[in-house]
Amino acid sequence: MKNNPLFLALIALVTLTTSCKNDEEIPTDCTGIHWEYDGIDGPIHWSQLCTGYSTCGSTAQSPINIQNATADATLTAIQMTYKPSATHILFNGHTEYFAYDTLSPSTITYGGMAYTLLQFHTHTQSEHRVSGAAYPMEIHLVHQNAATGKLAVVGLLVSEGAENATLQKFVPYLPVKKDSTYNASSTYNASSLLPAPTGYYTYTGSLTTPPCSETVTWLVMKTPITASIAQIQAFKNVEGENNRPVQSLNSRTLKAFN
Repeated sequence: MKNNPLFLALIALVTLTTSCKNDEEIPTDCTGIHWEYDGIDGPIHWSQLCTGYSTCGSTAQSPINIQNATADATLTAIQMTYKPSATHILFNGHTEYFAYDTLSPSTITYGGMAYTLLQFHTHTQSEHRVSGAAYPMEIHLVHQNAATGKLAVVGLLVSEGAENATLQKFVPYLPVKKDSTYNASSTYNASSLLPAPTGYYTYTGSLTTPPCSETVTWLVMKTPITASIAQIQAFKNVEGENNRPVQSLNSRTLKAFN
């Protein structure tokens, strides 16, 4: 068998292919680089797709499995001042992205810093896990501090239950084609998405998509909100499973308020 010409040719082809792959240089520019949630462009390969995504392989990444959080008496409640926004939805090929009006900024104050709400987006299933358990959906409200550029992301875990009145305003109009949008003058307030209890988990982490920048203070609300099975499925029908696997906490500290 080992002297069979076809066998020898196959070995040569495999060796050549492997050698070429190992000799490939990682692109410096990430323009036009596509990433996905599975396959050869999936999460375990993100840091190798281009140098601008190299942080995806670093040690302070998100999401994480939330467990054994340390209660911290120095933490305070998140101060939230949200104002109404018109409706602006974009399906960017990975998530339903809701741009939030900033002419009259909606803000949170945390750790003595103010952050403006820029957008929120959805993941099906949840990216964060709690004691190893995933939720069927997670919403990320992304805020930015104007002076530092750093982010504070409020994570809302979504469980199956009663219909969510705020999400229902959007479900019939979710864009389904990549780069398609829906805009309407009808307003809503992001505060209507929040759970009533104010307890949260917090840790320093990253964006959960490339470039995975480690500039995020995560504030994951302890109490899940609810959405109906049909509502969650409406998002999943468009997004698919767009959750990054959990990352190691490493030397970071996970804290809890309330």
